[in-house]
Amino acid sequence: MSLTTQQLAELELLLSELADDRLSQSGRAALSALLRAEPEARDYYIRFMSLCCDLHEQAAIALSIAEEQSDVCSPPTVAFGGARVVWRPGRAFGAAAAATGVTVAILAIAVAIVWWAPRGQTGRTGPVIGWLENVGGQVEIAEARLQAAHAENGQAVRSGQSVSTVGPEAHVTMRLTDGTEIILAGDSRVVFAREEQEHVHVEYGNVAAAIQRRAAGAALVFSTPEARVEVFGTRLSLSRGGQQTCVTVLEGTVRVQRLSDLRAVRLSDGQMAEVSPQSDLRPLPLAGSADHWTLDFGDGLPRGWQTGQLVFEELPPGSKAAVRAVGVVDYAQKAQRRRQIRSHNAWNEGLFAIYHDSWIHVRYRMERPGTFLLYVVCRQHDFGQPVATVLSSGNLRETHAGQWHTLTLPFSALRRARSQAPPPLDGQLVAFALVFDSPEQDPGLTVERIWVTRGLPAEPRQPIEASEASPLDHRQWRESSAADRFAH
Repeated sequence: MSLTTQQLAELELLLSELADDRLSQSGRAALSALLRAEPEARDYYIRFMSLCCDLHEQAAIALSIAEEQSDVCSPPTVAFGGARVVWRPGRAFGAAAAATGVTVAILAIAVAIVWWAPRGQTGRTGPVIGWLENVGGQVEIAEARLQAAHAENGQAVRSGQSVSTVGPEAHVTMRLTDGTEIILAGDSRVVFAREEQEHVHVEYGNVAAAIQRRAAGAALVFSTPEARVEVFGTRLSLSRGGQQTCVTVLEGTVRVQRLSDLRAVRLSDGQMAEVSPQSDLRPLPLAGSADHWTLDFGDGLPRGWQTGQLVFEELPPGSKAAVRAVGVVDYAQKAQRRRQIRSHNAWNEGLFAIYHDSWIHVRYRMERPGTFLLYVVCRQHDFGQPVATVLSSGNLRETHAGQWHTLTLPFSALRRARSQAPPPLDGQLVAFALVFDSPEQDPGLTVERIWVTRGLPAEPRQPIEASEASPLDHRQWRESSAADRFAH
């Protein structure tokens, strides 16, 4: 990771003040932070420190001679990378003491940096193992334990680095040197092992991969806190979250081992397995995604539910529970504070497939008038490209607070969050997550039931008030497309 022009200028100024013994406490903290974050800054600092030590000795000798000759000695000056280090005249003893003090200060910072640096890490990147392609949304790349930087198409990926996608619409493809493709979608993070270049650790999120065929004994390994997956050449999908790992094989064969008891199974075409402390580790057939779907909260939140709080009061007749939006910090949107309900991540199995006659229905209420948005996060039915598609309702405004309403929307009225092109509605898209999002301070958005049908809208279980939210004005939905809100 190279220093920017601004970082280099800041580093030179801090080192100049350090050499002049004028570096404040805040300056020392800024210097330490910069050295910790940037390997190149540490190399620059070490060269500067070596130069300063030589200069201290030369300055003390020069000032001793000047004292003996009673001549005026101009302050020695040295330029280093644009920074000018000036030594001021004085008595020889004072100069030596000052030099010693500066040297001690420099060494103190050096010791702090060495102490902070993780053991076994040199700060230098490993060999190139691949490159980034199809970068969409917020994608970050980082050296282990160091500050992440925004990733770009064509950027090299090295062993020891991590790659992260932030936000439901973020995605990236990593093409390894042998042609293997590893795709991340949604909130996901993987780390490429420094010691084993054929080892990818999936910390959380969604991964799809097409692995080139490999010789026996040369498997590509995916690991999670629960599982080890050995791949010799196949197409697979993997998701990790909520203390469970799900593996789906589209083509080929993989070996899946549970780390807690070392039990292992083999999966082949069209099979999947769930790995968790509670699961029965065995191959299961991969079922197609249904075109009808329903979810309520009578039995609590589904396993792996990401954001929302169960509530049991002020419910519609016949209901046992609902989920209320809670405050979150949206790092994909410049750390904005928002109120959200975010479903579990059904990357492997999917929630439902979307067709031209599909409708989504939501029973909800708001404690105060306000707006919210519905995002339907989708993947391709075959885990292909584009790997993540976000459909949005646009702004939905509710003015009748304190009442339960049913929002009924045809999927033909939803629009892509990052494209003006209409989404395919032929079963190609499979929803794997839902997000209800409100930019208001706290409108008290609560959702009691969500269901998806085909054909004419299905009647809800109980007669309730007609929705005043934002029904069936397709022009208004188009004008309030989420594309503008997601634009950077």
